[in-house]
Order: sequence, then C-alpha cells, then structure tokens
Amino acid sequence: MANVRLGAKAVGSTVKIKVNGTVKDFIIVHQGIPDAGIYDASCDGTWLLMKDIYESRQWNRLGTSDYANSTIHSYLNGTFLGLFESNIKNAIKQVKLPYRKGSGMSTTVASGSNGLSAKIFLLSATETSFSFDGMPSGEGAELAYFKGCADNGPDSKRVAYLNGSADVCWTLRSPFCQVSESVMFIVSNGNWGYNNCSNYYGVRPALILPSTLLVSDDGTVSTNTAPSTPWNISVPSSIMSGTNISISWEKSYDAESNLSGYKVERSTNDGWSWSQIYQGTATSTTDNIAFGTTSVMYRVKAYDTEGLESGWRTSSRVTVVNNNAPSAPPSIAVPKDVKGGSTLVISWTAASDSDGNLSGYILERSTDGGSAYMQVYKGDALTYTDTITKGWSTVMYRVKAYDTDGMESGYTTSAIRTVRYNVAPAINASSTNLGEKNAPFDFTYTVTDADGDTLTVTEKLDGKTTATHTSIASGTALTFELASTADGFLRILNGSHTIQITASDGKDSTSLNAAFTKTVHAASVTLTTPLAVDGDITVAILQVSGSIPNDAAFKAEATNNALDDSLVWQDVTAEVRKGMSIVFENQTASAGAAFNFRISVERGASGEGGYIDSVSGAFQ
Repeated sequence: MANVRLGAKAVGSTVKIKVNGTVKDFIIVHQGIPDAGIYDASCDGTWLLMKDIYESRQWNRLGTSDYANSTIHSYLNGTFLGLFESNIKNAIKQVKLPYRKGSGMSTTVASGSNGLSAKIFLLSATETSFSFDGMPSGEGAELAYFKGCADNGPDSKRVAYLNGSADVCWTLRSPFCQVSESVMFIVSNGNWGYNNCSNYYGVRPALILPSTLLVSDDGTVSTNTAPSTPWNISVPSSIMSGTNISISWEKSYDAESNLSGYKVERSTNDGWSWSQIYQGTATSTTDNIAFGTTSVMYRVKAYDTEGLESGWRTSSRVTVVNNNAPSAPPSIAVPKDVKGGSTLVISWTAASDSDGNLSGYILERSTDGGSAYMQVYKGDALTYTDTITKGWSTVMYRVKAYDTDGMESGYTTSAIRTVRYNVAPAINASSTNLGEKNAPFDFTYTVTDADGDTLTVTEKLDGKTTATHTSIASGTALTFELASTADGFLRILNGSHTIQITASDGKDSTSLNAAFTKTVHAASVTLTTPLAVDGDITVAILQVSGSIPNDAAFKAEATNNALDDSLVWQDVTAEVRKGMSIVFENQTASAGAAFNFRISVERGASGEGGYIDSVSGAFQ
C-alpha cells in the first residue's frame, strides 16, 4: 500500500487509529498551529478529533469548572491515553493549550508557553467556532474544520453520535463564565449549551500528532521507523594509493517506504575518527586514495525522509599499498596508410618503472575523430595487430603502462590517421565443390566490384594460368572452359584438381578456388563429321600420339563408308600399333566414299593413367 504524510491529508478527511483494540475514525480538524500568538509551538502538527462520541463521563466530580484539575482532564491523560497502541501513544504530542485557569466566572486565559500541558484534550468553544460573551476570552482560535460554522447557533459540522444517536451532548473544555460551576457542551443540533460541571457528558477526545507520520491507503496511521542498517558494505581487498576505488553496499529496507539515502564515511586511523565522503541515493560511490595513506575503513548508514537513521555498517580495515606508477611509453607508432577492412600493426616503446614492477600495457582506440576510447589490448607485448572495421573515417591510438600493483602511467597518444577505403572485388559461383568429372565441362562465375572498378581476371588450373581477362566490368559472368583438347580435359590426369579464379581492381585482389576430381578410366575419339571424297577409299594410315599404358585396352577402327546408313567398321588396331597402312576390305559406299575412325582406350589392371594428344593420318 502507498503511504502519504499525515500533514499532506486534507482537513476534513479521516484517519483510523486503534483505541482499546478497536479502530476509530478521527477527523483532521486542523493542520499546523491555529494561531502562533495564542498556541505554544508544541501545537504545530495534525489536529485530530474523534469522529463519534466515545463514551459519556463526568466532567468534574468536584463540581468546579476548573479544567486543569478536572476529572475528565485526568482521565483523558491517564486511563484513556493508555488505550492507544504504544507506537501511537508515544507519538502523540505533549502540547500546551490555551485554557481558563481556576474556577468561578473569570474569563482570563493562560496561553502560549503558559498553556495547559496535555496529550489528550477537549476542544474549546472558540476552536469549534463559537463566539459570545459567556466564553473565556482568547481560549484558542477557530480550527479550520469549523470555519464557517454559525458563531452562536446550530451547525451540522458540530453534530456527533454515540451508538448511532445524536441525542447525547458532547462537552468542551470551556467553562460557561456567566454561571459559576458550569461548563459548555454541544447539543444534538450542533448548537451550544451549558450545565453543571459535575454532570455526565459525551466525550470526543482530541489530540495532535506529528505531521510526519504516515497514513496508508486504508487510513491507518503508523509511526515512522528508521531504515534497516545496510546489510553489507563492499570495499576492494587491495588498494593502491593515488587511485580511485569503488565502495558499494546493499540497499536498506524501510517499512514506511520513505528511505531517502545513505551517508558514507571514511577513516584512515583505524576508526578513531571519521569523515563523510558521500551522501545521496546511490548504493555505491568512489573515493580517491591519497598518496601516503596507510589504511582505510568505510562505514555506511541509511536515513529516511524524516531524518531517522539506521545503524552503521562498517567495512574491514584495508592496508593501502604506496607504489609509484610506471612512466608513460616514450612513443607510439601507427602506419600512415590505413585501409578499411585490413589489419594494422601498432607498436610502442617500452616504459620504465622506478619500483621495477612494470607488468604490461593497455592499448586503446578512438574512431571517427571522437574523444571516447575503447580498450583493444592488454598485455606485455610492444605491438598489436588491429583490424580496421569498414565505415571508420579515422583511427587514433593511445597506450599506457601498468605495474603489478595496478598503478597506471599516463597515456601516449598517436597521430590521427585517415582510413582509406577500397572494397576488394568479389567472386561468386553457385558452388565451388564441383565433384567428380569424367568429361569436359564449364565452370561459370560472376565478378563484381562495389567501387565500380574494372577488373582483371586470371584463371588457373592447378597453379598454371590458362586464361587472362582484362577490362571486365563489375557484374560480368565468365566461364572457365575445360575443353576436350590436348591442352584441356584430355591432358589432365585422374585425381584432384583445383581451379583458381583471381579478380583484381589494381588495388586489391580476391581469389576463389573450385575443386573437382577427374575420374575418367576410358576414352574414345572419333570425327564428328566424316571426311567425304570423290571416288573410292581403299587405303589409309592412322597415327595416335599420347601416353597410353602398355596394359591399357586399346582398340582402333576405321570405315570408308561413313555416310551410309550401315557403316562397315574395320578393326585396325594392329595396323595402328605397328604404324602400317590400312587396306579396306569393304568395297561398297552407296552414299559416296567417306572416311572416319573411332579409337577407344580403357585403363588396365595397373591403374596407370594416360592420354591421347592427337590422332592424325591420311587416306586414298
């Protein structure tokens, strides 16, 4: 539930306070001092009047109109006061009220510091907005709740009930000064009356509470309690002089939710004396440890909006190490040419340390001309390779040394470097794993350049350049051809092969590798278009050059009617092997004489590979 200060509640609103274990409604009838010229300063607070008549009691059994010595005054500040719970009872203010001293018909009032001391009291006729000659003169001031009430007549604001009935008169502390031994009271319609002070009248107790007390959503008044002591305080176990350290603590609990902040103090003489270093709402602070400090201790306490404070939570004593920081590195070197997307080597010269405990260096980087730095390296090396992210306009570096005790030197800062940009070409292909190949094939790829530069593209097979393309525009698709020629697919051996594509814009280059495996165990060669002649073909010679293993299955065939629907193939393997002339046995060529050959080779048991460079010959 939310809590508000009692002093922030409006006049006329109600709050709830337990009396003899039962919750009773009290009306706020005034906030502050009604009149500083009449009331003592003790009357500054929230004025509360029980909403209903609590009970009927005798005003004074002695029959005199002397309120200070009356039965009702004694009862209210004795027995009735004891009916409140202890926290509220202790919070009720001891005030000094203006009152008519003594008995009889005198109208003289004692006020200010001479007023009547009380905690529980009855309101006066003046405080309830009555004004006529029979009242004591100056017995208080009109309370805010009763402002506007009839000065000498009935008013509903003065009506109160006992057990649901308004027929019971409730009494005031004012005597009726025109009749001896009489006191004033308020009748059922809110007008005044008077009668003998020994009579019984309804009682509406009034009291004043500090305005700082809290009221919950349900109207319950509670006293303010101090926050809890912070459960823990954390201080570094190792502290170097000349450094800033962090002190932190756990948040305190406050039952009234009015925690305001914390106070932190430091001692450098084992707790003999303390000095405040922080006050605020945070749960941490920093402290600079001066050179020459031998030890430190810290303590923290919480306080609330009403000034109540918790106990102290004190740290252990920490010995301070007095150590000289190393010197700054004498120089730092950064290459003048800095390229976006590339790496950069930064180097610096070694620092010195008078204590001989130099430990390493911290390198930091700033980009785009900013003042903010971020750490990129920490260690004992004198160089660092940094990656320049694309998009930076400038870079600058600074380096400092540190020792084994954590003391740090000042920074040595480099010159600012402008980042140069060139985007390397890109090569894209649908796949670079081309798998097994047993026939000539093409490999298609696309080259691009984000800067729009023209490109030079080099193609290599197994490290040997096969083609170079110049003045290639960005976005061009190119094809690596591995044709069925002596210099192409036919020549390469079975096994793994690599195609390498390199694209250069004159400033940067990019390479793409594609792999394939040749798995050809047999090959055949023939003419796509037969060689036709006029007349007949009777004799031919055929030569095959290349590398054909001895155990390979080799077969050569030739035909002299290659244009006919039914070709007559003649086995000429022996003639080819021996380099002999071929004499055609076929004498028929219905579509005209035409020459063709077909040669087939298949790997033998040894598994040795080979190739055919060329097939040549002649015929007549």
